[in-house]
Amino acid sequence: MDVQAWWQTHGDTVGTSKTDRIKAFAWFLHTIRGQPDFSTSELKGCFVALALELPEISSHLRALGEKSPKQILRTRDRFKLEFAIQAELSKKYGLRATTVQIHKLLSELPGRIHNASDKAFLEECLICFKHRAFRAAVVMAWNLAYDHLCSWVLNEPKRLAAFNATFPTRFPREKFSSISQRDDFTEWKESQVIAVCSSAGIISGSVNKVMEEKLKRRNLAAHPSGVVTTEPTAEEVIKDLVENVVLKLH
Repeated sequence: MDVQAWWQTHGDTVGTSKTDRIKAFAWFLHTIRGQPDFSTSELKGCFVALALELPEISSHLRALGEKSPKQILRTRDRFKLEFAIQAELSKKYGLRATTVQIHKLLSELPGRIHNASDKAFLEECLICFKHRAFRAAVVMAWNLAYDHLCSWVLNEPKRLAAFNATFPTRFPREKFSSISQRDDFTEWKESQVIAVCSSAGIISGSVNKVMEEKLKRRNLAAHPSGVVTTEPTAEEVIKDLVENVVLKLH
C-alpha cells in the first residue's frame, strides 16, 4: 500500500500539526511498509508524495526524542517510534499490520487470475473480510481455493486423466464416473477430491496439507457451533489458501 492510498483512508484522523503528521508517517513506514526504522528522507518522501507542506523534519524528530518519555528513538542516522507510541497509533488507525497485508494481497490478486468463478469468489471474500464478517470470509476463501483446484485439474488433460485413473483405486467402493466438467466434482466430497489429487501427484504434499487443514477450518466456520472465527484466524486462512494454493496452482 502506498502512502497516497493510506492517506485517503486515514488522513482525516491524523490532524493538521506537523508533529502529528510526522508521527503518522513514521507509523505508516513501520506498520504498513514493515520497516523496522526510517530516515528523514523517507519521512520527507511521504510529505512530497502527498503535496503537503514540508516541515523541518530533523528538528521535530529531535524534539520528539527529547520528550520524557521519549516518543522517537534514534540509532545513528535512523529513527523509530517508541513502542508505546506505535501501539497508541495502531489503535487510532485501526488496521493491524497483518490485516493491511491481507487487504493488499486480496486487492492485488484479481490481476493475477483469469478464471471468472475465481474472480467472483475473490470479490465476495474481500467484501466479507473488509466488513469483518470473518466466518463468511473463511468460507469464501475456501470456495476460491477449492474451485481453483477443480479448474486446475480440468484445464490440463494430463492432470484430468491422472485424476480419473486414480479415483477408483483411491476409493474402490465408490461408483465412480469419469470427471469431464466442473459440475462433476459436486458428486464427491471435497476431502475425496483433495485426497485423489494428492495420490495422483496433481498437488504436492504441502498443498494437500494446507487444503486438509483449511477444509477443517471452513467446516468450523460454516456449521453452527460455539467456535468463534476471529480476525487473526480469518487472516491466516485467507493468506495460506491464497499464497499456497491459488498462486501456486497456475
